[in-house]
Amino acid sequence: MSGFVSGLAPHIQGLLELKHALGLSYKDSERHLLAFDAICAQHYPGQSNLSREMAMEWVVKHPAEHINGQLTRIAPLRQLAKHMAALGIEAYVIPPGIPGRRIRYSPHIFSHRELRLLFDAADAIKDSRIGRQRHLIIPVMFRMIYCLGLRPGEARKLHRNDVDLARGAVLIRESKGHKDRTVFLSPDLQEYCRQYDAAISAFRPDRIPFFSNRQGNIYTSRALDGWFHELLDATAPLIVASPASPPRPYDLRHTHVVELINRWARAGRNPEALVAYLSLHLGHSNTEDTWYYFHLAADFHPDLRAIANTHIESMFPEADHEIR
Repeated sequence: MSGFVSGLAPHIQGLLELKHALGLSYKDSERHLLAFDAICAQHYPGQSNLSREMAMEWVVKHPAEHINGQLTRIAPLRQLAKHMAALGIEAYVIPPGIPGRRIRYSPHIFSHRELRLLFDAADAIKDSRIGRQRHLIIPVMFRMIYCLGLRPGEARKLHRNDVDLARGAVLIRESKGHKDRTVFLSPDLQEYCRQYDAAISAFRPDRIPFFSNRQGNIYTSRALDGWFHELLDATAPLIVASPASPPRPYDLRHTHVVELINRWARAGRNPEALVAYLSLHLGHSNTEDTWYYFHLAADFHPDLRAIANTHIESMFPEADHEIR
């Protein structure tokens, strides 16, 4: 990403080069820094130091912004300030505790009934008048997230040549931790994706993304979130969740993993012995993130409590998921 134009542009570029050299994608943080750079160029033209006034203008909460989103937006600015200060450049570091503490999110594990309601709502989606073919895309994208345990961003960013419809193999390229992995479609989902590919190709024969918008690009996370809330609205009030933790697209991945662990346990297999396989399946860089799901499964099905480490919550309060 380029286009930094404020007086802080060289410092932002320096931070990005450092993060990329460490092997970090840093895409979401880069997007936030680009927005901050635009504000600086407009309100503080030519200013090359990071003042308290500049930082605190960025801290201000956006309308309807969740505090967790606000904290995520502020984090790269803190890193920029620390990077500049380490180079001896004047920079105001936003103190800890601003704007407040992160609210712990409790994943919503969908029941089979709720999943049926959600996918029925997806299948009932109508095409838009401007020909976006959303009625073709929405049912398939959310089924792939759930059935394959994908991160929502992984589903959005799939390329057409990543989905081998002949073999039923899906290549997930350089996801979290820059690790590639391959997951496999069930026969039913493989046929479902074949039908989708044939139908969408009639409208977008030369598309590169598997899920392409009209401009030939991948859909944004905002579009996917909007679709998901449309499905939830269509099923209300039959899907009941905590007001503090409304369901998110990522919860389809959570549900996939919890079901997988429970299926192993009911089949008499030891889920604990399969944690390394599960870690590879989910694209985790280490098994510590994977243990988080055993804690969820133990909460959802009390008979699995013996499997979960009783101290797992204090060790890993919640895996640091990248949901975009």
